[in-house]
Amino acid sequence: MAVKNIAVTDTLETFRTTFNDLALNDFGDIATLSGAISATSIVGAMNETISIATSSAGFTIEDSSSTQQIVGGGDILRVFGTSNEIEAVVSATDTLTIGLPASVTVTTQLTSPTVVAGNLTLTNGSITDSSGSISFGNENLTTTGTINGGAITGTSITGSGATHTLGTVEISGNTLRSTDSTRLNINDSFRANAFETQTGLLTVNEIGGFPFLTSSASGGAITAALAIDANLYLSTARTLIFEGATSNTERTTVTVVDPTATRTITIPDETGTVITTGSIDAITESMIANDAIGQNELKSLVTLQILNSSGTTLKTIYGAGA
Repeated sequence: MAVKNIAVTDTLETFRTTFNDLALNDFGDIATLSGAISATSIVGAMNETISIATSSAGFTIEDSSSTQQIVGGGDILRVFGTSNEIEAVVSATDTLTIGLPASVTVTTQLTSPTVVAGNLTLTNGSITDSSGSISFGNENLTTTGTINGGAITGTSITGSGATHTLGTVEISGNTLRSTDSTRLNINDSFRANAFETQTGLLTVNEIGGFPFLTSSASGGAITAALAIDANLYLSTARTLIFEGATSNTERTTVTVVDPTATRTITIPDETGTVITTGSIDAITESMIANDAIGQNELKSLVTLQILNSSGTTLKTIYGAGA
């Protein structure tokens, strides 16, 4: 069948004979068309023929965009998988298996109301595990939001911000405080290398196996050790200073001369006044025991002797000299 065309310069007779020849030889006689074809046009007959051929020896494939492709007899349908995304396997007899590989890569996004991986379930912003525990191994867990929950257990909890709050306890740098009170309560024993007051004037620590109280206050510094037998030790060149009933510059200082041996001064179990070398007319008669004053205690000694007839001294009377 040759291609036929009619030129602009051809006569009407040429057009007539050419058209008849096309109808007779190229299109064919409509009377010879199979009765199985109901179409009355060439295009319609062709479409109907393709439909019949497809239904008996082929098929039509269509994607989600409604794009169709006819696969007829002798055609090959090729299905390709993408590495780490989908697998397509052809096997006997006439079987095409499409599935996911053991390791799946989703390039952009995986959307699902619920994702289940082993014991782990992800659904609606919640991660749960049927074993009751989720482990992140040795990986870091980072969030710019807030972690809410019950008990948080870990060997180390590190925050990147300047201030952190656990309940009503705030940690800011190296400062620990209560956010709802001026006092921080510790209900158990608390140990530290040293304890200091707010301005550092008083320090409680341990030196040389003794607990020490040390004050750096000007004019009132102390350094004292408490031994395990509850004795109080004042370190070298330390004194006791008593302010008294009136707060002024007048104070009473108790000190000791540098001991050259172990000395003990005992305060008796009685009420009284301590008498010093500076006391005047402080000793009363009731403070002196009978026979407590002998000749050795008299500053100027005068004696009166009583002799018998033979000149032997019977009695000697001692008295203070005038």
